[in-house]
Amino acid sequence: MNKTFLLIFLLVFTITTWGYSWVLMKMGLEYSEPFTFAAWRCGIAGVAMIIFVSIKSIKLPKLKKLPDYFMIAMFQTTLMFGLMLYGMKYVTAGKTSVLLYTMPIWTMFMVHFYLKERLNRAKWIGVAIGTIGIACILGRDTFVHQDTGILIGELLVIGGAISWAISNIWVKKRMGGENIYMVSTLQLCIGAIGLAFLAIPTEGPLVIDWNAHSIYILLFTGLIASAVDFTIWFYLLKNLDIKITTFSSMLVPVFGLIFDWAILGNKLDAGVLVGGVLILFGIYQVSKK
Repeated sequence: MNKTFLLIFLLVFTITTWGYSWVLMKMGLEYSEPFTFAAWRCGIAGVAMIIFVSIKSIKLPKLKKLPDYFMIAMFQTTLMFGLMLYGMKYVTAGKTSVLLYTMPIWTMFMVHFYLKERLNRAKWIGVAIGTIGIACILGRDTFVHQDTGILIGELLVIGGAISWAISNIWVKKRMGGENIYMVSTLQLCIGAIGLAFLAIPTEGPLVIDWNAHSIYILLFTGLIASAVDFTIWFYLLKNLDIKITTFSSMLVPVFGLIFDWAILGNKLDAGVLVGGVLILFGIYQVSKK
């Protein structure tokens, strides 16, 4: 098979399955509570990654780096998945995907103020456009419906995006010499344990309504959307132009909105559509070199 065709196929597969997974996560909340679902999903993905790094004979990190792995697991897995899925209880799958993918905007804020890597005017314009997009999505619920549950759900998802951004900064500052597959493996495993500690006292002993559909959802989101897709993604980052992969990742919330409309029947109202376009454009503006 031609390598270029293979790379394009893998890219399309990853973006599409990531977009589809948003609908499955929303369905999964019908069978379990948010922290419980997140713990099972990340636990399944973590076990799959353990098998992968064992086959690849990737060594465990040095003990002195374990605190950094714990911090990444907390922000990238425990808080990001926990806040996002809890917020999804009140928010549609498509809107959740758009709000979570504001992560690059929050990352840019932290790069500017924490890492002191000053943003140029073009990137600040991108941040401003993305912020307006967030306001468009939040504005309808805040000023028209005044639905407290939806607003809280949206803010929780944004909290998940900010947590994801903090993890990115931590990786950039502290994990430069670490094997990225081992980072992914340990953050999933440790983060899943953290989610279990959140779930058991608040939701019970990781109870799920086990049936064919719930098993399919957990296997797809855990194995395909987490373990397989992230492994493919790291491969693509090494073999494709970074601008292609960065821009392509912006299509994930677009697919999330499309699948949410096509499968779950949620309307694509003007606020979400306009806000989503502005956020995507803002992310593109801050991501490009």
